[in-house]
Amino acid sequence: MVVSAYTLIRTEHSKRDELVNKIKKLRFVKEIASVYGEYDIVVKTETNSIEELNLFIYNELRKISGLATTTTMITFRKK
Repeated sequence: MVVSAYTLIRTEHSKRDELVNKIKKLRFVKEIASVYGEYDIVVKTETNSIEELNLFIYNELRKISGLATTTTMITFRKK
């Protein structure tokens, strides 16, 4: 089973590029983009389970300095 998710990240504008470079090196990251609007970065991840996704979000992603908030949306259907 593959669990795909999108995580929306808020950060300070001055830290965006630094965060993108750090996050794109993480093991479950498949895509990353800087965006305009309410959020600053969107990250697509793929893990083998919800538990693995939780561990990734809490133990790897959220520990990166400069990250203000995250919102994660788990996909349930692909077309």
